[in-house]
Amino acid sequence: MPHPAAELGLARSWLVSRDLTDREIATLGETALRCATPGLRDVLALRATDGGMTADEVGAHLDSHGRWPPGALDRPAAALALACQWAVGGEQIRNQPRARVAFADLLATCGPGVFAQMKRSEQLAVQLPWFAGDFTEARDLMRALPLAPEAAADLETDLANPWATDVEPTPDRVRQWLALFNRRVRDAGLAPVSVAADADNPFDALTAPTGPSVDGPLVTVIMPSYAPDAGLLNSIRSMAAQTYGNLEVLLVDDASGPAYGALYDEACALDPRVRLVRMARNGGSYLGRNAALAQAKGRYITTQDADDWSHPDRMAHQVALLEANPLAPASRSDAIRALDDLSLQWLGYDSQRRNASSLMLRRSTLAAIGGFDTTRKGADSEMHERLERRLGPTLDTMTPLAITRLRLGSLSRSDFRYQWMSPDRVLYSTSYRAYHRSLTPQTPPLNPAEQVRHRAFPAPRAYQRALPGGATLPERYDVVYLLDLSLPNALDGAAGTNLLGRGLRAAMIHQEAAGVGPRRRPMTFGTAIQHALDRRVDLISTVDAVPCELLIVLTPEVLELPSEDRPQVRPQHLAVLATADSETQIDQLAVLEGAREVFDLPVEFLVGNLREAEEWQQVTGEPARTVRGALRELAAAKRSATETP
Repeated sequence: MPHPAAELGLARSWLVSRDLTDREIATLGETALRCATPGLRDVLALRATDGGMTADEVGAHLDSHGRWPPGALDRPAAALALACQWAVGGEQIRNQPRARVAFADLLATCGPGVFAQMKRSEQLAVQLPWFAGDFTEARDLMRALPLAPEAAADLETDLANPWATDVEPTPDRVRQWLALFNRRVRDAGLAPVSVAADADNPFDALTAPTGPSVDGPLVTVIMPSYAPDAGLLNSIRSMAAQTYGNLEVLLVDDASGPAYGALYDEACALDPRVRLVRMARNGGSYLGRNAALAQAKGRYITTQDADDWSHPDRMAHQVALLEANPLAPASRSDAIRALDDLSLQWLGYDSQRRNASSLMLRRSTLAAIGGFDTTRKGADSEMHERLERRLGPTLDTMTPLAITRLRLGSLSRSDFRYQWMSPDRVLYSTSYRAYHRSLTPQTPPLNPAEQVRHRAFPAPRAYQRALPGGATLPERYDVVYLLDLSLPNALDGAAGTNLLGRGLRAAMIHQEAAGVGPRRRPMTFGTAIQHALDRRVDLISTVDAVPCELLIVLTPEVLELPSEDRPQVRPQHLAVLATADSETQIDQLAVLEGAREVFDLPVEFLVGNLREAEEWQQVTGEPARTVRGALRELAAAKRSATETP
């Protein structure tokens, strides 16, 4: 029997009953992954079962019967999207053994064509048995499913990799695997890479033959490092093996400590062009890069991570692009991502991508745009987007001139999974893109030293942690606003300034509201974010566990279908912005339930102005405060507490 609307709540009922195409259902599944929203699982399950079963009920049937419930695959788009939630969703959602069963029954019942209904679903179906160590099933699915050529090539390569499949790496097996691994390298006209069969760590044994020497202007290669391992030595060796000879390598030691002195000495002894730059205090990769920029002598400047490997032709090819195109501000190359065993699988991703750390800049480009942002993460992406905003497009070689290292549990890798970015990454990209839109020809270049003390745009608190010379971050706030900055809201426009509260320390948290229906990741934002750029309000992340007196939810839909990425702010009081006819716009019961689930606090509904307060009382019979009224009372209480002897 279909679940009644009262059980589902208005948001779920609307998404279950709404007429959606298969493409829109797939987009709803992508939204569920992107927003880490457990509640959307039920929407997908109910759509698949004609309103008959929730996600937990469908999952229990799959677990006990090894197949989907009767009729569920009559609407395979919703079933496929639900299976993807179990494959790569957040911790509350993910159940990969169940996802394997779900994908297998979809294939057996509906055929391989069904996987075209959700992007990369066929790749996830093949990768799950790979990560479970079931290489036979992975091989069978690779043959049965319509994999993209790149994904099929990656899996075929990995199935031949003796280190990844735990077989003895005999010379014959290594040769067979290298023939596959080198396909893209050879297609790009590059010399093939090699790995010795007796290598303990294949990644650190990467080599390639060095071709004829190439000359040209001096190139500075900046290599930041902190507490490195032996991967540093092979990274330096890959610089020493460059066909482009006119290099200087500035190896940055980010205050690793005396225990690493011998390793740095060994690294510097590998090539006379290597010079050590020591940081007095640990400040992260980008402070180290900026310190090296001040010492760089090259006409062109690029970077390399201390555990990555570059092909011998990387510098020559990137310099050649810039020499042939004198108006281009920078060049960049591709990388192949690999684990220590040189396997290429990462759920939902192909192995080849643009290599952010390969960005090669002209000295004149740096003079125009400034240095790296002073954060602990993400500043290479910010610099690249800032560069293109100010000076135009980067030239890409489109060829794999590096192999970059994936490490399970690494800080950068834990910030991403298929369709999802960590809240801090979302905050940072939201903030710097708003700043980039505000740039004019008169905006001065970004000054890294000033950026530490007085930021031009907000960055996550974690990204500013213990930066030398950094500003002191607030330990608490008077008021925090929770809102979806991509939707119209009360802080948009000049009138929104009146809602920030005079004399109050304010912050806002951006969180996408999943309950508004299928859409892509929002890339444009309203004017409310300008308040953060103007420093009227701080922009903080859902992960920031700062206390505040009052939390005001300006986008109630955020609580209708709460995300797994729950705001960690610790309010004393909780309020939600509503209107007189809010019963038809939001589900008050769902909002109240979401508030209890996320904050465990009672909710006060606020309204926007006095007219809405009158309408609210007429509809509900209850008085309502306005947001401005609540802020005035909060400011008065703060003054009174300050003035009390």
